Formats: sequence, structure tokens, C-alpha cells
Amino acid sequence: MATEYTAHNVEQAVKQFYLNPSLQSEVHIWLTGAQISPAAWSFCWDLMGPDKGIEVQYYGASCLHVKIVRFWHEIPPEQFESLKSKLLETIVHFATGPKVILTRLCVGLSALILQLLPQKWPDAIQHLISTFQQEGFASLPTVTRCQILLEVLTVLPEEFYSTNLSQQRRLVLRQELNKGLDHVIPLLQSLLTPESPLEVYQMALKAFSRWVDFGLAMDRAEPIIHQVFTSLRNPQLFDIAADTLSSVFAHPESYKYPVTIQRILSDVLSLHDMFSKALADEDKETCEGICRVVVSLSENHTKLIVESVLGPEEVKQNTMSLLQMILTCTGLPGHFPVDESCSDQTFTFWYLLQDELSMISEEDFMPLMEVFKPIFFSLIEVLLIKARFPSDSDYSSWSLEEKEQFRCYRQDIGDTMMYWYVVIQMYSYSILCTELLAQLVNCLMALTEMSKRATSQDWQDVEAVLFVFSSVSESVPTDEATHIPKLFSVIREIPFVNSQQISTALNMIGSFAEWMRWHPETLSSVLPLVLQGITNPEVGTAATIALKDITRENLSHLRPFAHQILVACQKSFEANVLKSRDLLRLMSSVGHVLSVMQTEEIMHYLDSMISPHIRHLEALAEMPPCPTNRADVHTTVNIFAWLFGSLDTGLEWEEKEKKNQQQHKQQENSDPIYVILQKISTAVQKIAYAWLFDTGIIEAVCDLYKKALQKLDNGFAPLSTDLTQLVINLYQRCPSTAIIDLCKQMLLMFGLQENFIPFSKAIIENVCVRSLQMFTTGIRNYTDVIEGFMCFLAQVMKKFKKIIMNCNCDLTAIFHAAVLSMALPEQATVKASCSFMIEFLNAGPENEVIKSIVTSRGHLLVDRIMRAIGGESQRGIVDFVADVIMALNKNYVAQLSVWLKTILENEGYPSPRASRQDKEQFIKNLLSATITSHRDRMNKRKTRDVVKEFTLLCRGLLGTEYAEAAATFL
Repeated sequence: MATEYTAHNVEQAVKQFYLNPSLQSEVHIWLTGAQISPAAWSFCWDLMGPDKGIEVQYYGASCLHVKIVRFWHEIPPEQFESLKSKLLETIVHFATGPKVILTRLCVGLSALILQLLPQKWPDAIQHLISTFQQEGFASLPTVTRCQILLEVLTVLPEEFYSTNLSQQRRLVLRQELNKGLDHVIPLLQSLLTPESPLEVYQMALKAFSRWVDFGLAMDRAEPIIHQVFTSLRNPQLFDIAADTLSSVFAHPESYKYPVTIQRILSDVLSLHDMFSKALADEDKETCEGICRVVVSLSENHTKLIVESVLGPEEVKQNTMSLLQMILTCTGLPGHFPVDESCSDQTFTFWYLLQDELSMISEEDFMPLMEVFKPIFFSLIEVLLIKARFPSDSDYSSWSLEEKEQFRCYRQDIGDTMMYWYVVIQMYSYSILCTELLAQLVNCLMALTEMSKRATSQDWQDVEAVLFVFSSVSESVPTDEATHIPKLFSVIREIPFVNSQQISTALNMIGSFAEWMRWHPETLSSVLPLVLQGITNPEVGTAATIALKDITRENLSHLRPFAHQILVACQKSFEANVLKSRDLLRLMSSVGHVLSVMQTEEIMHYLDSMISPHIRHLEALAEMPPCPTNRADVHTTVNIFAWLFGSLDTGLEWEEKEKKNQQQHKQQENSDPIYVILQKISTAVQKIAYAWLFDTGIIEAVCDLYKKALQKLDNGFAPLSTDLTQLVINLYQRCPSTAIIDLCKQMLLMFGLQENFIPFSKAIIENVCVRSLQMFTTGIRNYTDVIEGFMCFLAQVMKKFKKIIMNCNCDLTAIFHAAVLSMALPEQATVKASCSFMIEFLNAGPENEVIKSIVTSRGHLLVDRIMRAIGGESQRGIVDFVADVIMALNKNYVAQLSVWLKTILENEGYPSPRASRQDKEQFIKNLLSATITSHRDRMNKRKTRDVVKEFTLLCRGLLGTEYAEAAATFL
């Protein structure tokens, strides 16, 4: 690459960029340097010569724009006028194209206007408009002049927002541009007439939209808005006019002009005939364009709509007509997204309308709901239609993407139904809720009767009603005892003919699982369908989810159905037709059902149900690891984990059963989980050693033991020796967070029990020794494990301080490891390291060993903290290190003062932006946060504020808008 930035060299570089892809990266860097060099003010004009290629010309125009925006200070004031004249001349030269160059030059002119306003180019917009009417532009056709002027006026508001400006400068420019509106509005009004050429009309619409985005008030824009509505009647202007109106109504400040909106509403309603004709003609584009306009106005003025329905009769009628139009938009003919792709846009309006109604006072709510009641029931009818699946033949022709879009669309329908149901439940307005449930039940009963009589069964209508029921289920009160029991009675009579229909029914049944707890009589109606589903691979997912929810929520009512459920589950296991996740849910259901039985019964069922899985696990344990059996191993281990997670023999049922279990346990340890764990422990350990480097399987093994620990509690003691040896061996060979979490749980449950203390010491010592080895081999590869290790250490220091002090643990090395961990880029790891460090520091005053380590090496910790504050670490961790400083300030205030003063004496440390005075003030503010026991929370906030202010200073962000925005976000 040449070193000199001349027009010739730059031109050759641009050509190389497009001709030689292998050099693009290098050439791009060189061209960027050329663009920001002072020479660009000169060569950019040469590159736009008539003999240059379009790529070279575009680069030249881009250079000029960059120089005006970012390097305006390089040009002397006496050259401002010549630059403006030359730029206008160049625009005239490119008036006939290429369009991409002309647009870029217009962007450059808009940037120039922003630089010169208001002192160097007063009334720039007025002058610009008159300039294009002067003799210098007389050689250009009138249409061309209008197009160029409108292009500049279009990009000017865009440039205002995209340019990096100070707050004060932005206020000045906004004021000047608002003055320019006095000239822009009449110009646009004069151009938005039937006499204007089509291309001029289109550009005027676009320019109007941009000035509305900038802040053109709705009342000032009203005359033009009426003109835009007129342009909707022109097919060639329809799309851009619809987009313009959508942009106008979506402006966040349009709500300030309710009177104007009410007047404009008549224009919206005047589109009804056009909308109806488009629907009749199946004109998809026109329908969707009108929908965009209607929805844009409606969703930004829901408060006005709610207030208007109780207003004067004319206003009320207009509002009701608008709501009917929105309903029509929601119910556009055809299936989303294949036949239409606009009805989903109305959902936002219905959500916002619900929110608006939920904020109404109780006294206004009743009359409002009387008005909205017909709308609500009409919406239900529309959504029931839109939620219908297409015919089987049509649906099979859809792409996977279209099917996924339809699934999401139905979910939006379900959410809409749920939110409306919640709103009408407010203020005890239960009558409407009852009417809704009654309407749905009656509809389902009628459809079921029709299905029975029909020769060809159309399942989609029934499925849609069941889907809506599942959507509102969460909000149905538990004391509803009229319509939901009817629903479950009808379920038994539905002639199911489609797997999707069955899946929806099963999902609906599962969604009412909590309601069934208060109405156990319905279990006999729904369980047969659910149990049939668990043997059908096409509906297995929905069936197992439903069964899991029912068994979890209805433990006290399961006993009469226990045998029926367990037999069905065993058949499903034997059939082996379900997916892995379905099998796990099924085993979870088995655990729930067994939990309501006596120990003898549990063991009887487990012998027949679990023995095949135990044998399969043992067989897998003898196989060498290979990809083909990996999924089988993972699923089989998880089957036992999920069983242990749901099986709870400690539930308190009838007193007689409880006493029987207690007497039996006194004779021998016969807890089912213990018995199973004894049988599978050897196989599980073999699998763990064989699959040591497979994170997923190790996590499953650890999850199995964690759930067993939770349920067995002290009953786990006989197995503690083997498990302790297992976790130590596994961690020594391949450290992982799953193993650390299991170790932490073992310590929390048994760590301080006298007979377990030797195991606790062994676990802590081995975890620490092995983890410290990672810090000698490159910790960036083990950040997740280090995070777990630091969490482990924090817990140990908090609850097992005596044990770790009596282990062969190198506390000095642990301290250094925590300091190193605080330098890692992951926030979670830094947070865990800081948590441990705080516990370590707080233990110092009572422990001479820890105190000695801190006093002799605390300067390393302070150095790490100051580097993080100075900018070496991301800002998100500043609060964590600030808490460490507070712990130092609380326990080692004298040493902290010395360390800070010594470290911060270094020039340019921790940031060249921090002066000596800044650092002295920082130390003073930090040390003044003296901690007292009753003011910990207040001083924590004070310390964090001091650290945040200093880190912003070090990063050059103090006082910037970015820092304020980020602080608000955080």
C-alpha cells in the first residue's frame, strides 16, 4: 500500500478493495486512515470527478460527509462559504445521478447545515428552499430541483439524530430546525397536491414522515395529514402514504393531541368502504396497509378510546366503529402467516387496551365493561376462528418456518385471551367471566354433538375451543364449580381423530391440574385420556406433561387411581416408544404416585417397574463409552434422578399409615430411595468414571446424588463413605462445577456432624488442592469451574471455618487464587471471587493466620481492585469490588490507608485520566466511610457511590450522557 494519501493513491486503493477480496481487510484499514486524514478535504473532490467510477465517487462523497461531521475543526472559518458553494455545485452536477452519489451528497449538505447553524448560516432551511429557486439551478428541470430539495429536507432530521452532539448543541439545533418548520410545512403542503408529479409526491410524503419523527406537532401537521389520507386513494401512492400515516400516529408524543386525533378519526373511518372492497377483492396489500394505519392510530391512543366510549354520542359511535375496524383487522380472512401476515399486529392494541381498562376506577369500570362486553365476545369469536388449524392437506404443505410462526401466533392469541380474562375478573366482575366460560362450554358441546353426527369429522373447531380453555385456565378461580366440570364431562365424549387435537386436549387438562386439587371428582374423567396418551408417541409429550402436573398437584387425591396410573406407566416403559424427555417426566409422575403409598406397596411396584431400568443401567455401565450409547446412558441415569426428585416417603398421610412406616423403619432402613441407591450405586460409579469427561453425564450423576441426599437426609450416612471417595476421585481427574455443587450440598447437610467431619475435611482439602492446580495451567480455560470453586470457598469460610483451618489447605495460595480470579472477564466469576474474599477478610480479626496473610499480601488485593476500577475490568463488576473495599475498610482500615496511598502515588495509575488531586480525594472519600454495625447498609451504598464516581473518572465517562444512561440501566 502507498503511504501518501493522494487522489491517485486513494483511487487505486478503492479499486483494489473491490477487485481483490484477499486484500480487503488491509485496504479497508488504509482507506479508513485516508478518510480521516486532513488530505481528505482536498482529494474527496477529485474522486468525485465525472471520469471516475461510481465506487470511487461514492467513497469521495462519503469522505466529505465524514470530514464535515467528525473533523469540522480542521477547516478554517473563511473557507465555510466556499465549501458550501462547492458542495451545492457538486450536487447540481450529480442531479441526474447516480442516485447513490446524489443521496450521499445531500447527507453531506445536511451535515453542513447542522455545523453552520445558526451563526454561520442563519435561517439555513429558508435559504436552502429559496436557493433551489434561483437562477443557478434554472438549468435543472423543476422536478429534479424539487427532488433534490426534498432529499435534503428528508435526510436533515435523520442527520440530526445520527450525529454525535453535546446536549447544549442539540438544544440549539432543535430550536433552529423548529424555526425551519415554518417554511417546510408550506412547501410540503404545496407539493402534496394532485398536480404534483408522482415522484415529487412520493418524496414529499417521505420528507413529511421524517419531520414528524423529528417533532412536528400533530396539530401543526393536521392539514398535511388530511392530504396524506387523500393520497391513499391513489394506488401508486398507497404504500408510502400508509407507511407515512403509521409513522405519524406512532409518534410517542401524538397522545398530547386528543382533539386533533378525534378530528382525524373521521379520515380513518372513511377508509371503511375502501377496506371492505379490498376484502371482497382479496386485495391483500391494500388490506394490510389499511390495517397498519388503523392499528397504529389505535394502539397509541387507547386511553382516548376508553374515555371516548362514555363520551358524546357521536364520539362514542366513531370510537365503536374504530373498534369494529380493528376487529376486522384481527379477523382478516385466511391463516396466518400463509394467507395473511397482518392480523398479529392488532394483538398489541388488545394488550394495551386491557392495560388501560385495568387502571380504571371501580365506579367507572362497570359502565365501561357494559360497553366493551360486545367487543369482548366478538373478539373471542374472531380469535376462535384465527386459532383454527388449516386442513391437514394445507398444513402439510407449510414450511417449518411457517408452522413455527403459526405456533407463536396461536400463543399470542392465548395470551390475549388470558389478559382479557384477567381484566374482566377485576372488581369482582365475575358475571362476564361466567358468561365467557358458559359460551366456550356451550360451543364445545355443540361442536361435539355435530362431530358425532358428521360423516367426515372436522376437528379444528373443537381443537380451537380446547386451546382457548387452556389459555384462560390459569385465571379460572378454584371455586368455579359450574362450567369447568361440564368441560371435563364433555371431554369424554369428544371423538378424537387427530394427534394435534389430542395434544391440545391433554395440554388443556394439564393446565387445570391445580384446579383439580379442589375438585378431585374430575380426575376420573380426565385420567383415562391422559393414560392412553402416554403410550402414543405422537402425543406423548403433551400426555406426560399433563400427567406430571396432575400427579404433582393432586397428591392427596391420587390413592384411588394409583394402581391404574402405575400400570399404565409400566406399559409405557415396556413399549419404549416415548422420547427421552417424556420418559423422565413419566418417571417423575411415578415418584409422585408412589409417594402416597406405604413402603411395602412402594417396594412391590418398584420391583417390577424399576428392575428393568436397573438391569439396563448395569448393562450400560459395562459398555465402553461411545457416541452411539451416550444418549441412552444420559437418559437412564436421569430416570433415577427424576424418580428420586419426586418420590417422597416423608409425606404425612393418615396417622395410621405414618405409624406403620415409622415402625417398619425402626426395624431396618428400608427407605425405597436408599434401597434403589444401594442397588445402582456401583453401576452409577462405573458410568461416572467411564464418562468422566462428558459434562452432561457427570451433571446427571451429580443431580442423582443431590436429589437422593435431599430426600434421605441422615439416612444417607451409610453411603457417605463411597460418595465422598467418588466425588474426590472425579474432581481430582476432571474438575467440574457439578461436582463442586454436590460437594457443597454434602457439606451443608452433614458437614458438622461428628461422624462426617473426617469426610468434610477430605472433601475441602482435595477440592482446594486440585482447584489450585488450575491456576498454574491457565485459568481462562476453567472460568466456570473457578466460579464454582469460589462459591464453594465462600460457603466453607462462612459455615466451616474451623474445618478449613484444620485442613492441609494452603490459605496463602487460596488468597492469591481469589485475587487472580477477580481479574477474569466473566462477571459471575468475579462476583463469586469477591464473595469469598469478603468472607476471608471478615474472618481475619478473629484468626491470626488469615490476618497475617491479609496484612502481608493485602497490597496485591488492593492493586487488583484499583486496576479493575481504573478500567482493566468491565464496569459491571465495580459494585462487587467496592464491597471488597468495604470489608477491608471495616477490618483493616489502617493498612488499607497505607496501601492506597502507596499504590496510587504511581504516575498514571490506575488511569492517566486521574490526577493526583483526584486520587487523594478518592482515598479521603473512601476512608471516610467508617463502618459501624448499625450502618452497614448505608456505608455499603456510600462506598459503592465513591467507587463508581472514581471509575467513571478513570474511564473518561464522568459527566457524560452515556454514563448517566448506563447508570440508570444498571
